[in-house]
Amino acid sequence: MKKLGWISGTLSCSFFALMSSGAFAQTTAPANNARTAEEDKNTIVVVGSQIKGADIAGDLPVTVVTNEDLTAAGLTTGEDLLRAIPQIGTIGFNSENASIVGVNAARGDVSSYNLRSLGEGNTLVLINGRRMVLHPITQTSGGIPVTTANANTLPTSALDRVEVLRDGAGAIYGADAVAGVINYVLDDDFKGSMLSGRIGGELDGGRFTLLLKGAQGFQMNDGRTSLVISGSYDRLDGLMASEKSYAANSDLRGRAPAEFASDTSFDQRSSLEAFALVNFNGLGSFHVRPTNLLRDNGSVYTIANCGGRGLSGAQTAFFDGVESICLDSKGQDRAIRPNRNEDRTLVEDNERYNVFANLSHEINDNMEFFGEASYYFSKTERQWEQASILSDGRFFVPADYYYNPFGPVRFDDGRVNPNRLPGLNPAIVPVGGLGFELLSLRPTDVGPRYVTVTGESYRLVAGLRGNLGKWDYDTAFVHSVAKVTDLAENRISTPLFQQSLRLDTPNAYNIFTGVNPANPASIFDATPNPRSSIDPFIVSATREAKTQLTLADFRLSNPAIISLPAGDVGIGLGVEWRSETLNEDNDSIFDGTMPFIDPLNPNLAPGEITNRSSLQGSSFRPDIRGDRQVISAYGEVLVPVLRDVPFFHRLDLQGAVRYEHFSGGGDIVRPKVAVAWSPIEQVKFRGSFSLGFRAPNLVQLNNPVSSITTDVTDFAEGILLGTGDINDGPDNGNFILETSGNPDLQPERSQNFSAGVVLTPIDGLTFTADYWRIKTNGTVGVLGSSNQSRLDAVLRSQGSSNPNVIRDTPDPDNPLGQILIIRNAFENLDTRIAEGVDLGLDYNMNSGIGKFNVGINAARLVTFEQEAGDVANILIDFGADPDFLGSSAGSLIETTAFPKWRATGSVRWTSLDDHWTASLFATYVGKVFQTFITNADGDPFEVQPHTVVNASIIRRDLFTEGLSVQLGVRNLFDNDPPLAADGFGYSGELHSNLGRYVYFEVTKRF
Repeated sequence: MKKLGWISGTLSCSFFALMSSGAFAQTTAPANNARTAEEDKNTIVVVGSQIKGADIAGDLPVTVVTNEDLTAAGLTTGEDLLRAIPQIGTIGFNSENASIVGVNAARGDVSSYNLRSLGEGNTLVLINGRRMVLHPITQTSGGIPVTTANANTLPTSALDRVEVLRDGAGAIYGADAVAGVINYVLDDDFKGSMLSGRIGGELDGGRFTLLLKGAQGFQMNDGRTSLVISGSYDRLDGLMASEKSYAANSDLRGRAPAEFASDTSFDQRSSLEAFALVNFNGLGSFHVRPTNLLRDNGSVYTIANCGGRGLSGAQTAFFDGVESICLDSKGQDRAIRPNRNEDRTLVEDNERYNVFANLSHEINDNMEFFGEASYYFSKTERQWEQASILSDGRFFVPADYYYNPFGPVRFDDGRVNPNRLPGLNPAIVPVGGLGFELLSLRPTDVGPRYVTVTGESYRLVAGLRGNLGKWDYDTAFVHSVAKVTDLAENRISTPLFQQSLRLDTPNAYNIFTGVNPANPASIFDATPNPRSSIDPFIVSATREAKTQLTLADFRLSNPAIISLPAGDVGIGLGVEWRSETLNEDNDSIFDGTMPFIDPLNPNLAPGEITNRSSLQGSSFRPDIRGDRQVISAYGEVLVPVLRDVPFFHRLDLQGAVRYEHFSGGGDIVRPKVAVAWSPIEQVKFRGSFSLGFRAPNLVQLNNPVSSITTDVTDFAEGILLGTGDINDGPDNGNFILETSGNPDLQPERSQNFSAGVVLTPIDGLTFTADYWRIKTNGTVGVLGSSNQSRLDAVLRSQGSSNPNVIRDTPDPDNPLGQILIIRNAFENLDTRIAEGVDLGLDYNMNSGIGKFNVGINAARLVTFEQEAGDVANILIDFGADPDFLGSSAGSLIETTAFPKWRATGSVRWTSLDDHWTASLFATYVGKVFQTFITNADGDPFEVQPHTVVNASIIRRDLFTEGLSVQLGVRNLFDNDPPLAADGFGYSGELHSNLGRYVYFEVTKRF
């Protein structure tokens, strides 16, 4: 009795053996469609079709990456894999992004999908042909929360292959496959046993890695039952940024070309310095700094450089000659900006565990039970410099604060104040002292923030498959859960911090310590407070999130429902129900449960909330709950139109349509049509057209109102008073910006077109070229507070107003009323058009010294345009500068995240006895321009193109059968990532920071 061999979403083994023996290949070759009665149970479903046994190999643009490819290239993580596929754009969720600091970011062991550079959420990710649960932590992109599956939860060691369908497949797999589909096929056909160990590290020290993996296959019940269990343990020792020369200093001007070296955009040091910025009652705002700071130009920052704004000419009497402290109300010298990279992790410590099990049991000749179970766990640890007090974390400090230089002459109990500056003019600083508002401070002596992120997920699948006569069926139940706990330690509680600064004893925390004046850019405090004064205000904060996917489906197909002269017509039908949930529980210290109320703020009523977050350096983030159910049904037909007639060696049509109903989101029908024409056997033209549909994610729909206090320009008032226009105007002062989800968001709708050619001029050589175009309407965005204010000005000129701009009662100073609140919900805004060309080459050659394979996969981005939406056009028509509209408009080609070219190439040799394999694998990322940096001629700064080469050699059956060893080098030429004006000196979304890395692996199969 023959075991069923079908796995949903895969291609035939013989097809993969031909096309995937070298580089990450684009599938093109024809497959044998002969189907005997004995083979009927072993036919497969081709990616891009749900019809079992469909003969459409090469009719659709597919990139295939096999486990052998990954092994030869030395790639072990999901992120490694994504960076090696040219059709994948920037990886926005990644641990190398220097901006991933706050609790509102996706931190830890996560990598995102961004096929065609359309952004996270536009790529449908499958495991064995069924959906993958989304990562629980969201992250903002362009101000919009986006979601993604996590590529790192599937180690490459457990994969048989990865298939990337590069055209729209909404009608086949789900309407959200706007950019395409990535399908992971797990190795469920393993026989015997395997143990493997790998060690590696960078040659210049650091980044030690250890990878252990094993697998065991069981055959039971006379071969009717098959069980495969595999597992892996992956450990990575991280790096501090200070260990890499290009990342050690966030002031990058010394690395910049001479013509750009003066551009301060390369100075990535923070403007939030270690020296306190305070606002003394009646005197104004001052930085309290020492008088001997070493400036960038080598001079000393003396008392002569200090300003005395607000002293009404009494500056000479202020100190009475005392020069021990500088109260500086002038601008900040750049030398004072801290180099945060001194205390930042570049590569986090990471431990990762994976366990997979696949079970199949043949019930009878026509029915098989199958099941999958997987478990993933990761723990990452890193540190960041201590957070600064931001504008929404300010608070008032009483006059009798122990370290207040303008404190009272004596404390209430009669003690003489040792910290009041001598010689102060009592007419300016009364004997009772002056209280102040703490506006800004980076308490470096508190030490770095420590971040520990644990990720966990599991997936269970149970189903039946088989045939009923000529009909093949497949039905399954899927339940998958992902959890993330983000723990931030050594954080500062605002109320506890204020409590410390209300003490009139030495137990108080001294905010006037600062850093070494001889090295003011250092992040380390020269005169730290004792830990006894720090620990009372230290807290931890946790962000926990959980996503859940439950799915049930039934698929039915028949590859030969009727026969035509050109062949058999295939049909596929299916229904699916799925439930998606998101539950994000943020710590009470910043979710609004424990708001900060400043009892000393004279501008607020007793009990009035100062800030809904009590966690310094973190804005208010409410808990999020969301769920939805989706019911879908699809139909697909494959029609062979012509065979073996002049100019029509083959002509095939594919048609599909899918209906989806979203709870609370209405109904949608999405069609697809594809055609493949071979005038002769060696030439095939292919093309497809489909409509896509991406429903808003659960955060965009359900995010509760969150608010921050900030400022905005009142354009309407400026136009009314003649003091401004639509591009400039008077400052409104502080207002409350409320941002929220929008349950009325409409889906993003897309059109997807592709056309290509497949050439096989000689045996072993295949060349492909495919053009694609995707147009998306109603992309979700946020208008922003400034544009809401602009829209209010435009509407007021027409006799109405913007209901999202809420004003106070008009008064003489504010004839329209001061802006109090701006409401900013997510909206359907712009239109996006992207188009490009994919090129592929695969050449296999046998020779007297072995087998050679050469592979090339290249992606050329031709167009990436964003067209302003209706609101933006209203503002532009009124005279607004398009550059002020807040969302990228116009062509984005070769801007920060959109290189024109990406490519991979490989050369592989295998000996005639299959004992030796040597390979080279290269990735190329083209140049981009950072348009916010220009030289004297106005030319933007170019982030150079980057090439990385990996090499490896494998010896199989060494000493004994089944024992193999591999020696490999990644980044063979030790190329550092190219300079970019980002926190670590390079773009972590585009490039990896891995230096020359050598690894050695031993594998034994039994």
